[in-house]
Parts: sequence; C-alpha cells; structure tokens
Amino acid sequence: MKKSILTTMALAGMTLAGYSQGVITVDTTSEPANVYINGVLDTATDINAELLGSTDGGITFTPVVTLLLSQASGDSSVTVNWGALEPASGDISFFGQLYDANGNLYQSPTIASGNTVTFMVQGWLGANVNSYAAATTRGQTATFTEVLSSTGSPNNANIGSMPTLNLVSVPEPASFALAGLGLASLLAFRRRK
Repeated sequence: MKKSILTTMALAGMTLAGYSQGVITVDTTSEPANVYINGVLDTATDINAELLGSTDGGITFTPVVTLLLSQASGDSSVTVNWGALEPASGDISFFGQLYDANGNLYQSPTIASGNTVTFMVQGWLGANVNSYAAATTRGQTATFTEVLSSTGSPNNANIGSMPTLNLVSVPEPASFALAGLGLASLLAFRRRK
C-alpha cells in the first residue's frame, strides 16, 4: 500500500515538473532594426509598447506586458505573469530594436513551454499617453508566432520574429469633425448658387 502511494506521488510530481509554464521576453536585438516612426528608422525616440498574445490564432488578443514611459517602477529581473504593467525604463527602442531593460520573463499562467503563441506589438508616442487608443502617433505590427520557453531554459523565447513596427501620426477626432463641418459648409454654400 505504501509503495503504491509513493509511486503515485512520484508520478504526479514528474507530471507537474513536465508542465512548466511558458515564458517570453521583449527583445529583438538579435534581429535587424525594424522600429520606425513615420517611415524613418527610430534611433533615439522614447516609445511606449504593448506586447499582446493570442491563443486562438490571432482572433482575440490579451496584454502580455504594457511598457509605459509614465510608469515609475515595476518588477525587475524576475518572472512576471502576463498582463503586467511595467516601466519602459527610459527607452525600450534601441536603435530601431525593442529591448525591455527590466529583463523580465513574462510567464503565461495557462500555456506550457513548447507551445506556439500568436503575438502582436502595439507602439505609441507620448510620455503621459497610457494607451494605444489615446495616442496620436501609433502603430502595430502584423501578427507573428513564437514558441514559449521554460523559465530554466538557457535561451529564453523572445519576440525576434516581430515584423516591422511603424508608428505614424494619425489625425485627432476633432480634425475629422472640423473637416466634415467645412465640407458641409462648402456644399451648403455651393447649393445656394
């Protein structure tokens, strides 16, 4: 009886040890530079960025980490669960590459290492702009996939296959409203003649 209980406990321990939660880092420094602002390679501009992950092939995305210039403190050199809000540490854009100077491993609470996950990166400008939607200069990558690694892996998974991130200026909603008002006035004026 004791032998069968010990065997069951050993098997359960091996099963749990085999299921390690997958991690990823925010790092593209081993790849060619591909962060642009209005079509120009970014070499010195501080940016905010958010890494989003999807387990359904890119249909719905949830934040893995949001790196904000306005965030004063966060975790450092630790394993952090997905959904973290971290400081951008001055600048995560390093000569056209993204690098999280916090050195964190972002760990999925539900996805095991070795699984492929679909990702996307959103970036935007503004030291006090805390969301992609609120920014007037912003951009996002196409989706890409990465295989999550384990926390004990000598080479941690990163976002090295990230496609180009080009942040572009977008008109504010007030500009569209003003343009629409001008067009309506022009049409009304033209009709009277």
